[in-house]
Amino acid sequence: MKIVKINQKPQETVYTPIRSLMDDFFNFTPLNRWDDMFRGFEDLSANIWEEDNTIFVKMAMPGIKKEDIKISVSGDTLSIEGKSKEEKEEKEKKYFLKTLQSYSYSQSFNLPSSVNTENVDASFEDGILTVKLPKAKESQMKQIEIK
Repeated sequence: MKIVKINQKPQETVYTPIRSLMDDFFNFTPLNRWDDMFRGFEDLSANIWEEDNTIFVKMAMPGIKKEDIKISVSGDTLSIEGKSKEEKEEKEKKYFLKTLQSYSYSQSFNLPSSVNTENVDASFEDGILTVKLPKAKESQMKQIEIK
């Protein structure tokens, strides 16, 4: 028995190209292009997990240098900010395409419990930020013995 590959394309109506042109015309705003330029930076990848009495946050921050990252913790909220810096445009270069731009990124995470802000540790290597947040004493689990 021979298996035959079938390419099924949806049947396009005569009106589809016209409808597409009308949609493009009426949905156009100058800000759509602005949004497209920064689409990818609004949600950088992050993992948050818990081990014993510590919460870990690992976040990919490509193109951002260690010096340009700010981390702050308040109660059960972790805030991370980062900025990339645009290269100075050199007049003698003839650009054919120039899409690398400076950008900034800011995100706050609600952590599952309060953390001990005095012992927060952060490291940055190969574009990956790792933050180690020890839980505050009052939020750590304690076994209660029944008397």
